[in-house]
This record gives sequence, C-alpha cells and structure tokens, in this order.
Amino acid sequence: MARSAATDPLRNFKFRVSIEPPAAGALSTIISGVSSLGFSVVSGLTVQNEMIAYREGGMNTHPHKMVGQSDYGPVTLTKGVFAGQDQLYKWQQFLHSWTQGADGTGDVAGSTREDNDYRCDVVVAVYDHPISAGSYQDPPDNAVDMGPAKIAYKLFNCWPASFSMGDLNAGDSSILIQQLVLNHEGFMLSFDSDAEQLVSSAN
Repeated sequence: MARSAATDPLRNFKFRVSIEPPAAGALSTIISGVSSLGFSVVSGLTVQNEMIAYREGGMNTHPHKMVGQSDYGPVTLTKGVFAGQDQLYKWQQFLHSWTQGADGTGDVAGSTREDNDYRCDVVVAVYDHPISAGSYQDPPDNAVDMGPAKIAYKLFNCWPASFSMGDLNAGDSSILIQQLVLNHEGFMLSFDSDAEQLVSSAN
C-alpha cells in the first residue's frame, strides 16, 4: 500500500528567500530587486542558549543550572554570480559606507540618520514537493505557483558579516559562486498556516 506524501518529511530543495530592506531609506534603492534573488543554499540556522551554573551551600553534589542569553549563529546565503545581479555586494558596500558616516551613494549623511539603516529582515519559505500548479519551463508571468508554504522562518535585523566570491580556474568548468554570511538578532519559525501568513506579510 502506498504511503501518503503527507507522512513524509519536507524536502530541503524547494524554498524561496526574500530579503526585506527598510521601506524608506537609501538601502532599499541601492539594492533594489534583492527580494527576488534566487539562492542555491541557505545554511546555519541555529540558536544556542547560555548556561549559567552556580553552587549552593549544603548541596555539594552538583551545581544548579540556569538559562542565560541566547546566541543566534550566522546564516549563510549562497548563489551563482550573474552579471546583472550586484545587490549582495552593494549591501556589503553600503555597510562599509555606513561605518564611514555616509549613505552608500556618496552623500555624507551621518550613520545615525533614520533613513540610513543597513539592516534587513529575511524570510525563508519551504514548500512541498512535488507541486502540481505552474511550470518551470514556461511559468505564467515568469512566476511559479509554489503552493502554500509549509515552513517559514524570519531572521530579524540582518546585516553582512562577510561577502565572498568563489575561485577562478581556467582548467575547471564550474559556475562562479558568491556567499553572503549574515549576522542577525534572532528568528521566528512558523509551520503550516502560520508559515503562509509569515510569507504573505513579507510580500
């Protein structure tokens, strides 16, 4: 007897990434189109909770353990390099300009200006496989109907920790890869209908 697909774990290759710059400000203009980039790998979603140990007189067999701060590890976005897609590099450049008191456009505006924020929220949505609607060969309006998101997570206040490009090798036939590592201040993980609401709020 065939097993229902609903009992299978989700696949890890059908996902979309949406980077959300501040609605108002220089960054949204500089990295215009960043929310529609496609990524091949998203990795590093972790959280570690600090343990604080203390001893108590009269209880000498073991220390008590309390929870401290939570530390969210960096998340890495990986994608191929396209000649017309420079948004990830420009985000890195904007951050560098921000630390010098500019806004990334050559305007020395001051890093404390309200419309000069370098942080973005990032939403990653995971979908079911296979899908019955839409076609990868000839999608309507250049968009594939992925169906409702099954899992989604949102990273808050992200900014580039590092940007890197892959090696060049005349003896190879691989594609050129770029990676953006993001620091962030926490994430929210949603499932099923809550996941779709999270994705809709990002659009």
